[in-house]
Amino acid sequence: MYFESQLNTLKQYKTFRHLNNVEYVSKKHITINAKTYINFTSNDYLGLAQLPININQLNDYLSYYGINYASSRLVSGNSQLYQNIERLFCSHYPFEDALITNSGYDANLAIFNIFKDQGVIVFSDARNHASIIDGIKLSGLSKRIYPHLDYNALDQQLSLHPTTTKLIVTDSIFSTHGTMADLQQIITLKKRHPNTYIVVDHAHGLGLNLYDTLEGIDILTASLSKALGTQGGIILCSNTVKQLLVNLARPLIYSSALPIFNLYQIERNLHYLCAQSYRATKLVHLSQYFNRLAKDKMNTQNCHTLSPIKYIEFDSYKDAETIYEQLLTEGILVSYFRYPTVDIPMLRISLSYFHNEDDIKLLLQLCHNLTKGD
Repeated sequence: MYFESQLNTLKQYKTFRHLNNVEYVSKKHITINAKTYINFTSNDYLGLAQLPININQLNDYLSYYGINYASSRLVSGNSQLYQNIERLFCSHYPFEDALITNSGYDANLAIFNIFKDQGVIVFSDARNHASIIDGIKLSGLSKRIYPHLDYNALDQQLSLHPTTTKLIVTDSIFSTHGTMADLQQIITLKKRHPNTYIVVDHAHGLGLNLYDTLEGIDILTASLSKALGTQGGIILCSNTVKQLLVNLARPLIYSSALPIFNLYQIERNLHYLCAQSYRATKLVHLSQYFNRLAKDKMNTQNCHTLSPIKYIEFDSYKDAETIYEQLLTEGILVSYFRYPTVDIPMLRISLSYFHNEDDIKLLLQLCHNLTKGD
């Protein structure tokens, strides 16, 4: 009865979710239960997840390195491949060293392990990702939550702790609403307040080239399953921080290393990411086009950033679910978010390299008609 009661509560409040069985993904299209949709839900922002596999190259790779070392990196799972890829990341980003983890979630859990029991106060944006929230909770560190993107409030909070070691933690691009942190303003606050460090979760920003520079950030984490189109996580940091992570980060210590195929895909896709900047350029164009059209068609709140994540909020679960279902009948798939992912029901729209202006025009025209009751 205990479990059934929980399920019934979820259904009663319209927050019950289930897993869809995806049959096929091809560029901008996705097939679910034999119906094909234009896919506005993918995190494959640059289309790198769908790069064709060179079978001969992959076979050579696996023949040389093996398939799976079946051990944690600290025991016998740390191949030369890891070090090659970590050096490759450092050659493209302004950090001394890097550490690959099994996911972006693991990366964010890991970083707080090196601050544990050190009298540190964490200052966290109110809309930071769940992995940051969980990492802070598990660390036992003292925390202060500042209102979303409110750097005046953050400045005031930092001022109250002049001699304490302080850790500012923020997403760069926030995963549900697509808003963007002002990293330069945060770096300015770091310089103003002694004993302050900055951690940035760059999961939805890695590879999109939406920030002029990442210099001044102490630790940068990211998922490799978004724009990079693979599986895993990365922590970019100093060599000292990396050594601390190797010794203290529980998600690294107690997890088996990634299979060799994963490492092959990370290395290959990173080369493509750095060599094909036109993908990110096109995505910026699509975001600008969406912003211009959305201002004319409807009251979408996120029409000012270059983030590929857009959203529409609703007053009720019923309204959000109705529009979501009607879009499905029109062959459009968007993400329907509800509690506990977000406090207010919303549809999230994710743009990708595979979309074109006609796709965006169709989506916004349908949203306009449906929300107006036409």
